[in-house]
Amino acid sequence: MRELVLTKQGDSLRAFLLEQRHLVEYHEMTGGGAYALGDIFLGEITQVIKGLNAAFVQLGLPREGFLHYSDIGCSLPIQRVYIEALRRGHSPPEQLPLPDSALPKEGSITDYLQPGDWLLVQVVKEMSDTKGPRLSTQLSLTGQALVLLPFSPEIGISQRITDPLQRQRWREELRSFYRPPYGMILRTTGQFLPPQELQIEYEKLISRWETLLKRLSGQRPPYRLSENPSPLVNILQEYLSPPPKVIHTEDEKIYVELQQYLQEHTLPTPPILRLHRKRESLESFLDLERTSRLLLGRTVTLPNGGYIVIEHTEALHVIDVNSGSLPAQGRPPEEIILQTNLLAAQEIARQLRLRDLGGIIVIDFIDMRSAEHRQRVYERLCEAMKTDRAKHIVLPMSDFGLVQITRQRRRAPTELEEVFSCPTCYGSGKLTHPDILPLRIETQLRYWGSQYPRASLQAKVHPMLLAYWKTRYPHKDSWIWNLIPHRWLKIEAHAELPLSQALLFIEGHQIATIG
Repeated sequence: MRELVLTKQGDSLRAFLLEQRHLVEYHEMTGGGAYALGDIFLGEITQVIKGLNAAFVQLGLPREGFLHYSDIGCSLPIQRVYIEALRRGHSPPEQLPLPDSALPKEGSITDYLQPGDWLLVQVVKEMSDTKGPRLSTQLSLTGQALVLLPFSPEIGISQRITDPLQRQRWREELRSFYRPPYGMILRTTGQFLPPQELQIEYEKLISRWETLLKRLSGQRPPYRLSENPSPLVNILQEYLSPPPKVIHTEDEKIYVELQQYLQEHTLPTPPILRLHRKRESLESFLDLERTSRLLLGRTVTLPNGGYIVIEHTEALHVIDVNSGSLPAQGRPPEEIILQTNLLAAQEIARQLRLRDLGGIIVIDFIDMRSAEHRQRVYERLCEAMKTDRAKHIVLPMSDFGLVQITRQRRRAPTELEEVFSCPTCYGSGKLTHPDILPLRIETQLRYWGSQYPRASLQAKVHPMLLAYWKTRYPHKDSWIWNLIPHRWLKIEAHAELPLSQALLFIEGHQIATIG
């Protein structure tokens, strides 16, 4: 049984997703920020870097947005016509051209975008401490059953709808009320609704988009065109597909908003709403606070006494499975190993969702001699991952007992996760010898200097590291000579950086985190 628990703490709305009373997802949202995931901006391109095949876009945020060539999409030609008319102060044409074909996969971004161009972009990955938000020109507005794709001819079906005949039937149904240039994608929940309901939502999304476009008149970049709905609506759009059986809350205002939302949106099986009225808080009543803290530690205990250890590096996440003291219990070792690995596979799938781990994940299961046992563990992991809504790929287990996973992540780390991140040792409990840290950073700075021999390089480091370099190299104000051979390097002190880390910038744009 799926249950959604909504609680409020200050200005933040917390969402806990439970499956069979086990916490599997946690998300916290705060309204009124400078931006949110899914926001659409009118931005201006400040720089196009051919080597990265990407552009930097000014959005009026602390860090410029990053737009890679692969995120441009086929809607760019239609968007250009609209933006050019807007820039000249003209009314956009009533009939916008549809793209003849998709952009070539191996094309160059310099063929399509130049510094100074105006562009409508959408935030598809949140800004982190070291990187600006990831952007896309493939715009979308999310509804409960459909996703609207302005400036696009695409008619898509959710990948979770796997029956080929059903996919084809729905594609024909959507095409019957499609009107260009408003493409759409059928969400998983939409397959249970009649086509008439989908058409009503489609027209509502188009009306919402056209209202947003009217706000562009007379505006110049950077301009925030759309703001995501309230945190509650945003969470409901994400967690009501598929709908949970019960939604719990202790806030009467949220309860009323939930009732209103469910009246306005048709769901195949509307969830039951429950208002918690006891003196004890809802999080304490369901033991969610303690559970979430325990689950987000470095070590997670398995029901049979084994445990998994989760480590984070710059390149990937590593999960190690251990049996602990189980072999001393007198049972056959192979049976204990299989049981521990099967439990670990189930728990790891849960941890990936709960922590929203993304990128490359490597799992080191306990070695198993039997090929049949290795296949069972792999199948258990794949089965447990089916409930994960994030895009992911699970590769078969290698002969060394390693499983590799790639998983999409769009959001920044949650507060609960950050509690366990030490800025000096990153949770390892081990410190590098002080003399080695400057040497490592110097080596990497020299590498980047050789990659960009004519570019203007700047770096930010911990004040102690800057003071150390000034005792070893000629310097003038914030400039250091010969740290990069035969070049001046501008270095700024940044007290919030750990001693083991440096940030490198080219022409004011951050390109690397060193250390």
